[in-house]
Amino acid sequence: MKYGLLLLPLLLVVALTAKANAQKPESDPLKRAIAELQAGNTDKAIAALNEVISKHPGRADAYLLRGNLKMSTGDSYGALRDINKVIQLKPDLGSAYHERAVILLLAKDRKGAIQDLDSAIERNYKFDHVYSLRGQLRSEQGDLKGALDDFDQSMKLNPNNPQTYASRAGVLIALGDRERALSDLDYLLKWYEKEPGKKYPVRSSAEDPKTQPGDSKKSNDAESLIVGIASKTTNAAPGDKEMIPVIATAYVNRGLISSSLKKTEAAIADFTKAIRIDATNLWPFYHRANEYEVTGDLSAALADISRAIQLDPMNGNLRVEHGVILVLMGKSQEAQSDFDMLLNADRALWQKRIDDRLAAVKKKVPPK
Repeated sequence: MKYGLLLLPLLLVVALTAKANAQKPESDPLKRAIAELQAGNTDKAIAALNEVISKHPGRADAYLLRGNLKMSTGDSYGALRDINKVIQLKPDLGSAYHERAVILLLAKDRKGAIQDLDSAIERNYKFDHVYSLRGQLRSEQGDLKGALDDFDQSMKLNPNNPQTYASRAGVLIALGDRERALSDLDYLLKWYEKEPGKKYPVRSSAEDPKTQPGDSKKSNDAESLIVGIASKTTNAAPGDKEMIPVIATAYVNRGLISSSLKKTEAAIADFTKAIRIDATNLWPFYHRANEYEVTGDLSAALADISRAIQLDPMNGNLRVEHGVILVLMGKSQEAQSDFDMLLNADRALWQKRIDDRLAAVKKKVPPK
């Protein structure tokens, strides 16, 4: 699964830190680091922050900014060390745990990422993107109920994020709640079809100063200001590139629900829309082929499954389906070449799948 992951926005860190240091002398290396960052000179900004930290090793804001900069340069190990130092200096800073969760996730430590997201939320860093990320990770770990709770909470904080609707729908389908899943998918797809280019305004807890984490003391120094940093979610618009696979998958999922309800025409229509949006996704071709089998349009089914095989030639399940369609068309000899390819690789595995698939399809579509 692809994650919409970002560390604390650098411009936000810069803005808060700059405000805190407005009265400090121009020679202040932290101000110099901010100026270099604004000029796009990342290396010089890091060098200035090194100077700050060498003189003032207790500056959590400097470590946090340097950690962000190191992450932006691909130095995830250096970023992790800096964020660990922030947590050591300010163990109640929820945003730092969120940042570390992102770094751990990039290192494929999903268990550690979930634990840090738990810590962030426990420390009142409660924002929609934090719950949404934990929901995705919980879903991957098989904790569907926990994932659903997180997506529900994310929706409460930001009810207009289309990506959260897509994620929650996937969990609801896995839980067997087709009615709620269909409601989420309908909302998402109507938004996509009727309001291209529109971005919704966001109001989440990040905009409410009363819920800012760690704001019990307000002062003008950078360290206390950095405790209150919170990032806001920018909702996607229908035309955003990142939404292409999300919308395509939503059409596929709605098509599968229609298929389960024996609404073949509606299922085919949604699979077709998914293909128009993202022709690199093999699954709408695969599922539309299954629907064409039901209607008896075996030529169309064969064309779809052939296209899916072009996208993933090594996928054995696609080869099974290709052979099954050929059998239904009365071309058993051609089908056998598909089956032999699989049986030569692993007879015990593929013979059962071939037999099961043929038995299931022949109940729906009598062979010609």
